[in-house]
Amino acid sequence: MHVPALLGLAAFLHAAPTDTTDPWGMPPRLPSHELSSAAAAGLSAAGLLRAQDAVRDEISRGSFPGAALAVGRWNHVVLEEGMGRVGAGGPLVDPDRTVYDVASLSKVVGTTTAVMLLVEDGKMSLDDPVQAYLPEFTGINKERVTIRHLLTHTSGLPAGHDGGGATPQEALLRLLRVPLVHSPGMRVEYSDLGFVVLFAAAERAAGEPLYRLLDRRVFEPLGMLSTSYVMGEGCRRCAGTSRTRGDAFRGKVHDPISRRLGGIGGNAGLFSTAHDLARFAAMMANGGELNGVRILRASTVRAFTQRQPGTGTRALGWDTPGAPGTGASGTRVSDRSFGHTGFTGTSIWIDPDRGTWVVLLANRTYEQRPNRMQSLRRALHDRVAESVSSQGSYGGGSE
Repeated sequence: MHVPALLGLAAFLHAAPTDTTDPWGMPPRLPSHELSSAAAAGLSAAGLLRAQDAVRDEISRGSFPGAALAVGRWNHVVLEEGMGRVGAGGPLVDPDRTVYDVASLSKVVGTTTAVMLLVEDGKMSLDDPVQAYLPEFTGINKERVTIRHLLTHTSGLPAGHDGGGATPQEALLRLLRVPLVHSPGMRVEYSDLGFVVLFAAAERAAGEPLYRLLDRRVFEPLGMLSTSYVMGEGCRRCAGTSRTRGDAFRGKVHDPISRRLGGIGGNAGLFSTAHDLARFAAMMANGGELNGVRILRASTVRAFTQRQPGTGTRALGWDTPGAPGTGASGTRVSDRSFGHTGFTGTSIWIDPDRGTWVVLLANRTYEQRPNRMQSLRRALHDRVAESVSSQGSYGGGSE
């Protein structure tokens, strides 16, 4: 039996917690966690300092009020650092406690990871037509669109659409009926709309809301206790994404498509901390396992993070390095590296050859000023790659 997309959304929104534990809305600090030394991970401490300096320089320029940076290698978390403030007059950024709207990182941390699990479970197949899961996905040539097309942004759907709708369910139905603008498989066009469709299809395949699947099989096992959809407007742990809109964009997703869907969308809507995403990145760098907890098969991680034929730089959900000086990757990472960026000023980049990974969370939309996010990301990834001083220890990667 098909389960309606966005199943349980109203109950989820009703149950969303409100922060009341201190003047900043912060819950009690979690038990402290130990970071690995740079030497144990085979990284140069001086190189990591240079990476931090790159972020501080952008804060000094006014590109964003603050940021959280996490760096590691394989399963080692070496650095978690908060710099600057969450906003004008706000508290200092804390990598454990400051929550960011991660924007399009939701596509890989949320939607793509859910699809990876469902493929492993035999509940989805990459070359199945989307209509096998979502009969409402109707229109000319849409019967030819597959799950793989959505993951590689080759479905033919436009980048986005102002579909309207009085309720999240009505907004979703309107988006499912948006016509293709290209033939499936013929052109790469980065599409938020495509990931909205993918999320809805995956939810049907799962037979439950994807936030529950992700909580149960990814976030809770990894100890990602501050990662969630729909934090709640005015969330005091959250870094705002618009100074002019104030609390309206603290804990409420910045992306307009996701907002119309009630804050839970395949393209955006996830909130997290640098500490939580460090654990996710370490798991991916370590072949799907972290500290004895296996989330994904190593073969699944490899399959989804390899560039696909005829899709430019696109892997399955993830992106890979482009030409030097373009994109977010930098020039020092390996050809097999993979990552993603988010519009609000967020990024994850993982290099499986070196084992290095970098998480950057910032709110570059806060001040609406010119910024250099892509050049900053490239500099960060290059400096971390250059900091590899020895082989270090690899913590896993087998099935």
